[in-house]
Amino acid sequence: MTDYLLGIDTSKWQGDMDWQKCDAAGAKFAFIRAGSIDNVTGECYTDYQFIRNASLAPEYMPVGFYWYVRPNHDPEKQADYFCDLIKDEQWKMSPVMDLETSGGLYPNQVTDSAAKFVLRINENLGLLPILYSRGAWLNTNTLTDDLMMLLDLWIARYTTKGKPWGNILPYPDYPSIKPRDYADWKFWQFSADGNGRGAEFGAKSNSIDLDYFNGDQAAFDEYIGSSPPPHTFPSSIGVKVDIEGVKYQGHINKVE
Repeated sequence: MTDYLLGIDTSKWQGDMDWQKCDAAGAKFAFIRAGSIDNVTGECYTDYQFIRNASLAPEYMPVGFYWYVRPNHDPEKQADYFCDLIKDEQWKMSPVMDLETSGGLYPNQVTDSAAKFVLRINENLGLLPILYSRGAWLNTNTLTDDLMMLLDLWIARYTTKGKPWGNILPYPDYPSIKPRDYADWKFWQFSADGNGRGAEFGAKSNSIDLDYFNGDQAAFDEYIGSSPPPHTFPSSIGVKVDIEGVKYQGHINKVE
């Protein structure tokens, strides 16, 4: 897969990362978990490896940060905490909305909550987050939404095949593998639990999540630019969103 650039994503589960070793293993970028919200108490929290990873990793590779969203809890509260946590850190890739649990909500409610999270990120930082999820999960747990379709996609699908969806050999992919509303992907998490490659990339854990960027080094350099997204001037784009049956129509900022 010479056209794809290799990277990793990490969280508390990897323990104290050796970022020099991660770099030497060939990782060219990293997504770092910032935190989430407690499903019982409704209190936001910081991943206990965030401060260490955020301070050490940028010395070796471009980084981005992700937030594990729980749609059944206040999305604006989560977005505010996330933005406050990362706003002064060194990041080259837009923040990530990790959307992979419904919290017992219906698809329209999950979509509403995700849209509120996206709009609040945009309000706070002047950009659109990246969406991380799985194709079959998105198809089942969300509705088609104009705003969500604007987000760059980081797709999770664990396979040794050449693409996250649309493979023909050695046997065709199931249609449900493809996320309904996306024709392409920007990042692909292709390997995770059980790969036994943690130590290779400097983790204390047995395994580590591995990712591809959909392009080579030159394309990646162009994608991230020379400065973190908050330091660029955003342009305004129109969008229509249906949140809880109320039509939102306005302009949001998107970094060019």
